[in-house]
Amino acid sequence: MIPAWLVQLGSIAGLLAFGLTILDRLFKNRPLAWISPDKYGRQVLCKNMATCDITINKIKCYPSNITAASGDSLDATVRAAAGQSFVAILKTDEERGFPLSFSRGELMDKGCKEIAPFMVVISWRRNSSYWLPQIPKFIVSSARAMRALQSAK
Repeated sequence: MIPAWLVQLGSIAGLLAFGLTILDRLFKNRPLAWISPDKYGRQVLCKNMATCDITINKIKCYPSNITAASGDSLDATVRAAAGQSFVAILKTDEERGFPLSFSRGELMDKGCKEIAPFMVVISWRRNSSYWLPQIPKFIVSSARAMRALQSAK
């Protein structure tokens, strides 16, 4: 007969292994995401830190007067302004920029004092296990921070 303390110890060890497995699957090898200036304005940069390819399903901005485009071409900018989403695949260690555009252009004027906070949500999946949902990446910023970023360029 197995002693009760050994059964409890095994249960605790199993629970810890389960918790570490969940943490590993949800938080390890997440892509890096940040906002950076570029030649046309501001962009959301994403870098794949995983050992496998990842798919960026959607980049959604709140409020909706800010959009992220798949590239800096006119076609990509018009698609983003029309509200069409895109899918991008990032290879291992690949870094790609997604330009941000503001439909309220006065927010980027130097004399503007409005803070105008916004949030960027990046939905992504690992290609090795596409069926497993991943916690999205969140970037919280403001138009005031974007003006400061543009002037620091």
